[in-house]
Amino acid sequence: MRPDVLVGPSEWVVEQFGDKVAGELWTRVPEALSTAIDREVHAHPAMTQTTERVLANPRWPLPYEELVLFLGTLPGAEIISVPKSVYQLVVLNGHVVVPWCYGQSARDSMRDAAVGRSFGRLARELLRRFGPPWRRSQAEPPLPLDAVDEREVAKICAAIAGIEPKPEVIIAGYAGAPNLGLLRACLGEVKSTDNGSLNWSHLDDLPLPPPVIPRPRRMQFP
Repeated sequence: MRPDVLVGPSEWVVEQFGDKVAGELWTRVPEALSTAIDREVHAHPAMTQTTERVLANPRWPLPYEELVLFLGTLPGAEIISVPKSVYQLVVLNGHVVVPWCYGQSARDSMRDAAVGRSFGRLARELLRRFGPPWRRSQAEPPLPLDAVDEREVAKICAAIAGIEPKPEVIIAGYAGAPNLGLLRACLGEVKSTDNGSLNWSHLDDLPLPPPVIPRPRRMQFP
């Protein structure tokens, strides 16, 4: 673990989520993201290039699923899901936690990642509805036409809109690679600048879970 990563939750995470949840959140978010990557790799062990594209796809369902499994049992957690949709989210203490793959290298910090550039339709719509006022950057690529994705995003955002008070958006960002697993995990919150673009108002690197050491095979004797 890098020396700049706190062992326990930061003051910001405690302020956002409360004492009871902050400590669990600090370790469960990276565990969930690591599990999602491991599941994908083990399901397709020989398809490295394909898996790299899957990890970067905002519609990849496993990060949403694992965050729900790891965080959904925390005190006060509310699970938001849509039938037959890849999207499911957890709302904790007035914050909706949204996964985002921002890179594939341990050298890449989420702090240096352009906010919004590789966000999918769900993250963009959640920020538009529940985040700070902002406008789309000229450098931000337009999303491809996808009627299914538009419909699923509209439904889950409508479900979240029924929560009072309206939740804030927290990004659970991660860098990962098929042959290396989870490389970095972060929690961040965005703000809008004077010109209407998005930037990070706060960001914490999370401690990575210990690597899984494969058990040695038992020798078979005739």
